[in-house]
Amino acid sequence: MTGLKQTLFTGWPVSLMVVLHLVLALGTGLSPDEAHYALYAYHLDWSYYDHPPMVGWLQWPAVRWLPGDLGIRLLPMAVWLLSLASLSQLVNALFPQLATTRIWRTRPDVLLFALSPMLFLLGLAWVPDTLLMALACRIMLLTWRLAKLTPNSGAAWCELGLWVGVAGLTKYTAVVLVLGVVLAMCQAQGMAWLKRPWPWLAAGIAAVCIAPVIFWNVQHDWSSIRYQFDHANGSSNWRADRVITYFLTLVLAYGLGLVWWVWKGLLDKSSLKPGELSARGLCLYFGLPGLAMFLYFAGGGRTLPHWPATAVIALLPLAAVGCLRLLDQNRKAVQVLLASHLLLITLASGLMLSAGLGQHSADASSRPAANPFADLHGWQQAAERAERLAQREGANTLAVMNWSLASRIAWYARPLSVKVVNSRQDQFDLWFGPIKDSDKVILVNWSLMKFVPPTGPGQFQQCTALESLPVSRWGRQIAHFDYLLCDGWPGEPARPAS
Repeated sequence: MTGLKQTLFTGWPVSLMVVLHLVLALGTGLSPDEAHYALYAYHLDWSYYDHPPMVGWLQWPAVRWLPGDLGIRLLPMAVWLLSLASLSQLVNALFPQLATTRIWRTRPDVLLFALSPMLFLLGLAWVPDTLLMALACRIMLLTWRLAKLTPNSGAAWCELGLWVGVAGLTKYTAVVLVLGVVLAMCQAQGMAWLKRPWPWLAAGIAAVCIAPVIFWNVQHDWSSIRYQFDHANGSSNWRADRVITYFLTLVLAYGLGLVWWVWKGLLDKSSLKPGELSARGLCLYFGLPGLAMFLYFAGGGRTLPHWPATAVIALLPLAAVGCLRLLDQNRKAVQVLLASHLLLITLASGLMLSAGLGQHSADASSRPAANPFADLHGWQQAAERAERLAQREGANTLAVMNWSLASRIAWYARPLSVKVVNSRQDQFDLWFGPIKDSDKVILVNWSLMKFVPPTGPGQFQQCTALESLPVSRWGRQIAHFDYLLCDGWPGEPARPAS
């Protein structure tokens, strides 16, 4: 326990990142995903259209008793620290020599985790991958212990089954963790481990855990499972250049030195014994399948940078070994790379707080390129204005053009319904239903997204502009919201062109 406390509270990078998390939590609004998963907690269910339910279940106490955006962000900050503690325990088991090694007065594994830009952001935003990081470390540690035990421990297998089940309740891609367990155990014990009862008991426990997801899908015509397969297929036009672009994005997002450090860690043969599961092998079994899967999906154009976080966590112990090897060979290069990580996090934090650079023009014809940092500001005020307009105009619902706008408006305007105009089936259809011909709608538009008024055949008969709300940050206008009163819906939801 003493070592754990030292890991969490004496490393200056951890303290600095916690301070930055608190500053950003107080100084920025919710992202689309954060608001979407907060709505999971507000609309508790056995599962949801796009993800299993665990992120909503765990967020429910904060939604119920801690008002404001800070309450929504306390859980990811706590789980980020838990992930770091779990990673340190894993590293202690796999590479004991790293427990007493220091770079800049900090353990190398702690330093790489704390200074990874994407992992830092996952400590601020509550998404399934935030929880999956901590679960992956625990599952890897239990697998390592079970691989070294003969006979196996029934209690450890039961715990492994529980955490695998919780991972399955968190995100569908947790299946790659199951693959990691199977590969590692087969390397360590051949097929003999499958002839014992304990792995099958663990599988049964995991199956019981994920039963709510199966139950929900049976009730909803397997819509979530079908959505996952459609999403994974992506575009029919698979392109290798997308894979290369995505890989370079991951290098920038998780740390410029990560690939180099992992490669150097692979060259370390000190823990290798012929015929046995090595620490290096465990990291690869849990890291490479997930990374390969998301790189392949990237070719279809349907992958986001934070999705491989679990794979990166699995490779981090190996990267810490490589970082230590490089430190002896080229200390300056290591220090420059680590400093670049810190600079990138600091710069991104400043841009998030200030809402980027430049002045937004209210003239739609001269709209600037989309500013991603402007997306974190103004949504609460926009939702409150929409609520007042709905009351004034006698509108019974709000509407937006797509789900990424819907999540923030629905969160800040709850319990008022928010419907999506250009809707294929999604979670908002299940919560609020499609637009009806009797609906009188306040349509909310955000100026930094392409917008065509939804009037004409198959859409509203008319939309009347009401007013605009400018969004300012530090004396600069960064965006604005437009409000339209729409009615005369034909009775069938519009479908975007494929």
